[in-house]
Amino acid sequence: MAGGEGKRLTRQLNELDRVLDFLERMNFHQRTEVPISVSDLLLGCGLAGTIGERPMTLMPRVLNLQQDLRRQLASASRMDRKRVIAGES
Repeated sequence: MAGGEGKRLTRQLNELDRVLDFLERMNFHQRTEVPISVSDLLLGCGLAGTIGERPMTLMPRVLNLQQDLRRQLASASRMDRKRVIAGES
């Protein structure tokens, strides 16, 4: 994978793991207002329309985004392997 793309996807997945953990803790403690900083981070990862959403509403959306990013990462890794087999750099 173009090294930067794989690193970007991995970084986003790590950020989303931290956000998901935070949302789970918020939900456990029955907090309902997601901080704007979390909404901004989600927007940076490609998840729009999160301001004013409750943690329970955001958690499945974050999980779906993680699944999409994992697919992209796997696809990019397969393409890299094909390039290596074909002798490309």
